[in-house]
Amino acid sequence: MLDRWLTEHDPDEISDVLHVRHLTPTPEVDPQAAQDWLGHELLRNYVSSGELDMLETVFRDLALPELADHLIKHKLPSDPKVRSGDFGEALSGALFRRVRRWCVPVLKLRFKHRPNQPVQGADFLAFRLRQVPPVVASPEVKTRLDKRLDVGREAAKSLQSVMDDLPSSILFVAAHLSERGVALGSRIGQLLVSEFRVERHIVLVHDERHWDRRVVERLEPELTDQTEVTVIRLPELRALIGEAYASAAGAPARIAARRSIGPGSASGRHGQESEPVDA
Repeated sequence: MLDRWLTEHDPDEISDVLHVRHLTPTPEVDPQAAQDWLGHELLRNYVSSGELDMLETVFRDLALPELADHLIKHKLPSDPKVRSGDFGEALSGALFRRVRRWCVPVLKLRFKHRPNQPVQGADFLAFRLRQVPPVVASPEVKTRLDKRLDVGREAAKSLQSVMDDLPSSILFVAAHLSERGVALGSRIGQLLVSEFRVERHIVLVHDERHWDRRVVERLEPELTDQTEVTVIRLPELRALIGEAYASAAGAPARIAARRSIGPGSASGRHGQESEPVDA
């Protein structure tokens, strides 16, 4: 769905250190289908398939609206600022996983203790472990609903802060995978003592109406290392985020409806596409 919903335009090489790629929605995709997909993607960023199975069992006798109410109160953020930031991280993570085929093995938003509490550290880590040497990316994501000309510069500073402490983020991913008994945890943990290459990425999720090229122009002087910037320009972004969270709360009901139709009506246990373990 994501590769059909967002169209990537010709890349723009601003300088030797700054490459920019723009993505915008395509009108060929049904808006309701895109909204449903966003709801499912948001939900899976907060709730694992195992946790959702457990919640469905617990709330079975109370019907799915009670489960939706639980998700709204205890899993999904209500603070508009936190919502917009989480939305940008979830969308960017999906772009790297499903379209650019990076390995993104840990979804950080699942580790929140409270819905409106931000999670510290890198927005997410992405890996290409089959390359020699392996490649690690820690995209810095910023979501803006209005015009902020310095958002690129802010992202560059945040990215550098993460780069300075990248081993801590690698350890976070390796430890959580190992706790789950996933062999990939050991492979990622080996990066702490072996050579790997770093790619620098910034993702700006921005309201289409308020996008301004000067964001990129102000960013370029801040960079000393090659950085790829992805700008996802979405119309009526504030409304889209609100609709996506409403869709996330209603996702279990849609999943149950598809499941009742029979096998083959959904692409997985909870209507999700299969993910790459390594890319």
